[in-house]
Amino acid sequence: MTAPLRQNAPIPIRPVRPEDVPRSAESPGRLIRSFLIVSAIIVITEMAIMIFIEPKFEGSIWTMAFIDSGTLILIASPLIYRLMVKPMARDLVAKAEVERALKVMQATNEFLRHDAEERIKVESLERTKADARVQFQARILAVVQQAVVATGKGGVILYWNRFAEWMFGWTEEEVRDQTLAKVTGFTAEAARSGLSGFGAVRGWTGEVKSVRRDGSSFPAYLTCSPIWRADGSVAGFVYTFIDITDRKSAESAIRDSEEKYSTVVESSPTGIFIYRNGRLEFANQRFYQMVGRPQEELIGRDVADLIHPDDWPMVRELWRRRLSGAGATQDYECRILHSGGEVRWISGRTALIRYGGGPALLGNIQDITERHKAEQALRDSRETLHRLSARLMSAQESERQRVARELHDSIGQSLSAVKFMVERALDEQSGGAGNPQGATLRTVVPVIQAAVEEVRRISMALRPTTLDDLGLIATIAWFAREFQGTYPHMEIERLIEVEEFEVPEALKTNIFRILQEAMNNAAKHSQASKITVALRQILGDLQLVVRDNGVGFNPGETRRNTSGGGFGLDSMRERAELFGGSLILTSSPGKGTLVIARWALPEETSS
Repeated sequence: MTAPLRQNAPIPIRPVRPEDVPRSAESPGRLIRSFLIVSAIIVITEMAIMIFIEPKFEGSIWTMAFIDSGTLILIASPLIYRLMVKPMARDLVAKAEVERALKVMQATNEFLRHDAEERIKVESLERTKADARVQFQARILAVVQQAVVATGKGGVILYWNRFAEWMFGWTEEEVRDQTLAKVTGFTAEAARSGLSGFGAVRGWTGEVKSVRRDGSSFPAYLTCSPIWRADGSVAGFVYTFIDITDRKSAESAIRDSEEKYSTVVESSPTGIFIYRNGRLEFANQRFYQMVGRPQEELIGRDVADLIHPDDWPMVRELWRRRLSGAGATQDYECRILHSGGEVRWISGRTALIRYGGGPALLGNIQDITERHKAEQALRDSRETLHRLSARLMSAQESERQRVARELHDSIGQSLSAVKFMVERALDEQSGGAGNPQGATLRTVVPVIQAAVEEVRRISMALRPTTLDDLGLIATIAWFAREFQGTYPHMEIERLIEVEEFEVPEALKTNIFRILQEAMNNAAKHSQASKITVALRQILGDLQLVVRDNGVGFNPGETRRNTSGGGFGLDSMRERAELFGGSLILTSSPGKGTLVIARWALPEETSS
């Protein structure tokens, strides 16, 4: 591996030189000397053979040649190997090594050249990236929505981006070589106080008052960071200014809103609280006054401890549905346990809000204990009045029945007795028709008969004897006939769809009185030509229906009935409600009037 190169250092590429090639162990002169020595030895050997052996040899010439050749080979072979073959082999090996070394050197040079080219490309790419990064950072600083200013250590401005030009009104050319304090109003005292000690090392941030070119001031959030040299000394500072005028205005608005909220919440006549995860997260002072407990005792406490055990299941289910978004009745009433053990009534309302990153309930409560007591007293009073009214009506009906019976049994019978005695006296008188006293008595008989019928009519008006003797159905039929005779221009239609035993005994008198009042009102005010009377049983309810086709009226208007019985619409409604029923009156001008009175029948009766 080659040693790492310094940046921009030249690459040491050196070609293979002759001295780099290893030389052979034997030079050409020595090879020539070896060849001459071998040749001399061969010549000497051949002459010795010819002198000493050949004259004495008597064999074939071919044998002699063979012996001669073999002898030369034996003698010359070691010398030839030592002097010629071995050096030549060594030269071949050295040549091969030189060629291999040349290839290695060429490969090394090629590798170095390629490595140098790659390094040059990488360095060029890094320089390009660095230039692009510098340009990109310069563009960022130019378009960033903050005023960025760089100064030397003495505060002289070295860089001023475009947003700083817009914020302060000075161009970069105008502020160059000017101090930051002079251009922005960031005084040297503020800089020294912000950058002294810890700030000078780590930087400084804070809110400052800055001045524009036109002299107007504005609040700014300033960040100051030191620029470090390679030796660790400070070369200058980078400042970023952010105009926080809007934020300051928003903070002021929030403070005002919080003050208003605090004033409204704490001065509210109702208790306000926030409920989340089964705990009380917040409450105003009025809430603590209502429950009679201090704030430190209730915050974070389960509100189930504050609500009456009988009412807590209802409140818990209502709050659960509200928190789940399923919707629930907004208004509710429940009892709470005061610290003194007193049970008080509250009226509450809740709304689903986001609080602490999750759903919560914002609720308000109002103490309605006094109102609840007044309502309970009113209900008790109404029940008392209802009972008194029922007793009054019952007494009135009993008195009517008594007076009717007295009229029928006493005065009626007395008049009938007088009539009988007058008629008997007439029959016993002598003289016949010519007797003047008899003529006078005969004129008295029709008067007595008329008085008897009038007593009977008054008795029936007060309390029809048929109601006690024959029942409600027969009484309605009798009353319809009497009404038809009194008002011959009106048609009466009867739709009786129940049997006598299906009508409870306690309702018979009230049903008749409501029918009587409704028909009398129709006769006096409706100008109707037809009245329909229906008594029927529908879905377990007994209904009395009186309908006319008259001129109608507006039910909202106050009407007073001055009929002989003294009953009006309120009287009919009171009679209907006396036994748990209800009365519905529907009318409009020109469309007649409909009166429906209904009572829920006991199951054994309705079945």
